[in-house]
Amino acid sequence: MNNLDDAPYPLKRRFQRIVLPGLLLLTVIIGITVGQGSTRLTQKIYLELSEKRSTIIDRALTAKNAAAWKALQETTDPEKFYATPEGDDLMLAMRDEVMELGLAHLKIYGKSGLVLFSTEKNKIGTVDPSQGYRDAINGVRSLIEKIRPDGLRLYELYVQVPGSFYGTVMELYEPINYLDELTLKIVIPAILFPVFVLLVLGLSMYKLVSFAQDDMNYRADLLSEFRQRLQQLVSDEAVDTLRKSTGQGKVTSRRIQATILFSDVRRFTEFCENETPENVVSFLNTSLGIVIDAVHDNGGDVDKMIGDAVLAHFQGDKAESRACTAAIEAMEKMHQAGLPRGIGIGIYTGEVVVGVVGASNRMDFTIIGDAVNTASRLCSAANQGQIIIDDKTYSTTDTETLPIENIIIKGKTDPIPVVKIERPKP
Repeated sequence: MNNLDDAPYPLKRRFQRIVLPGLLLLTVIIGITVGQGSTRLTQKIYLELSEKRSTIIDRALTAKNAAAWKALQETTDPEKFYATPEGDDLMLAMRDEVMELGLAHLKIYGKSGLVLFSTEKNKIGTVDPSQGYRDAINGVRSLIEKIRPDGLRLYELYVQVPGSFYGTVMELYEPINYLDELTLKIVIPAILFPVFVLLVLGLSMYKLVSFAQDDMNYRADLLSEFRQRLQQLVSDEAVDTLRKSTGQGKVTSRRIQATILFSDVRRFTEFCENETPENVVSFLNTSLGIVIDAVHDNGGDVDKMIGDAVLAHFQGDKAESRACTAAIEAMEKMHQAGLPRGIGIGIYTGEVVVGVVGASNRMDFTIIGDAVNTASRLCSAANQGQIIIDDKTYSTTDTETLPIENIIIKGKTDPIPVVKIERPKP
């Protein structure tokens, strides 16, 4: 029997190899997605704040001195502008706004990237048409992460002053940790909750799968044990046929070419009359076991045991030779065992039908045919320690040449040419 057929479905192993990695991957994807989403959200918030702050600065400077603020946006020489009283007042106003808004740094660009104002005074009057400035001129807000020499991480934000007719762009610097606390309050729960749910779901599924696998293993073990015990009661052919036909409807019979081996204990009735039932059973267990082992060792199949008799058959390559070898081995072991009774064996090759016979409420799986009856008659004609084989079967084996005899058996009109093998001498 193929033991692989008894193996339960590896549910737990498949779960560990497929489902658990999938849940882990999903957890990682959720973490990355939420993390990236929170980062984009934070950056968007910074850009929105920077635009509002640029509007606040624009309004404050307009309120302070609208003419001066306009003049600064139109100038091509900001240093000269700041040398005037109006320019100096505007410079102070811009510094006040930087302090009031808590900006780390502020830079205001005029036309063509001219720096109109910067908290770093040496930058005023320089031209810096950076990519961020060019994007802002085209209406695209941008954000760049910067790290100062002191290790402080900043966002460099470029926004165009809303409603500006001069293309004025402000570059604001915000500490990245400005919204960290808010982000942690939003992002961590957003990540931890689905991760926790997936973790609980994964553990629950793993426990459920483990219970299911244990149950399947238990049932598979029971089924395997049942098959092994069933095989001890019926032939391998019966078990294999029933297994293949399961789920396919009625078991059908089939015709095969087989070599039949029939063994029987000589003078068994007399032995039973003079022995206790326990001794009879012990003798049968030993003698039948010797024949059955010889049949199995040579690739045969025991169809059934009929009292003290054994009906076996051999199929396939060198079936005749294997049947003869099994018979000789059985005879030798019976002789070595020193049992009170010996056996006779008959061997015959022919076509038989293998299948189920009987009524609907009681059936038996067996082999039927003239070859079976003939092997039984040859067995009956054999003396204790003798094997009788029909000549055609024996001629296909690679054993020594023996004389051929013609014997007449019950149920046959014509004599059958046979070869007789005697039990080996001690």
